Amino acid sequence: MALARITTWPLAWLPPAWGLALGAAGGRLAFRLWTKRRDIALANLEMIKAGGGLPPDLDSRAVAREAFANMGRNGWEAIRFFHRGLEPFTEYCRVEEGERHLEEAVAECRRTGRGLLLTTGHMGNWEVMCQYLSRAFGVTLNIVGRNSGQPLADALIERLRTRIGNRYISKRGGAREMIGVLKSGGVLGTLIDQAVLGNHPGALIPFLGREATTNLGPIRLARRTGAKVILVLFRRQGPYNYMKILPVLEPRTDLGPEAAILAEARQLNDWLSEHIKRYPDQWMWGHRRWKTKRGVRRDRQSIT
Repeated sequence: MALARITTWPLAWLPPAWGLALGAAGGRLAFRLWTKRRDIALANLEMIKAGGGLPPDLDSRAVAREAFANMGRNGWEAIRFFHRGLEPFTEYCRVEEGERHLEEAVAECRRTGRGLLLTTGHMGNWEVMCQYLSRAFGVTLNIVGRNSGQPLADALIERLRTRIGNRYISKRGGAREMIGVLKSGGVLGTLIDQAVLGNHPGALIPFLGREATTNLGPIRLARRTGAKVILVLFRRQGPYNYMKILPVLEPRTDLGPEAAILAEARQLNDWLSEHIKRYPDQWMWGHRRWKTKRGVRRDRQSIT
């Protein structure tokens, strides 16, 4: 940890234009050298294009390269945030739409004592923007994450996510803690665009037009605790990061419990998919989003 602090400290003080350019260059270099993830990204893009989820004339290679560049920019911003906190970012973060939705949901949480579940995806700089959301709306965010199994990496990520007073909850074994947060009127934040395997409560639901294993756990938690669910979307434009907040997800009362859960999860997938279609170079295409677990029917075109 100490070595990581020392070696990254000078990078945190670069002017934004230099830091973002350096991050983008590092991401493009990773696109050239990290062949496994590059090939997954290209295959994912071609698969979604073939299914009609993206325009057929979209340049998959250019989109994937820029997606890697954006990950590099995110990396530099994470270093800057790690060392300097949120203050250097405040003038570059914006809520462009839906501020009222979250303000009203937070106020209702405080009035009723019921929790709030914020969901998002790997778009824009989700790490920094989640921290900005916490500060802008005056809430403590309990961030749910998946440990990598690498102690140093996990320690750095936890430090990053708790830098300004938010809390980190590991997905593995953290269900009871998540329920406690929502039952006590807290705010829980989780990513919903990763493939789920093993014993996770997942189901095959369309994502960008292709069936993908989707985690139903967040919807089940919200229903069990009476928490409201809001999808928050992020994007980058130059040095600025923008946030779009959607209205509260309306619980489906016209369906049975399991059908309602599936319908609500599909609505979240559809909303996130539309955002990715609009800004395809800002999503993390190198993830095997369409892999499936043993015993679940596979789309023959999916990446496994």
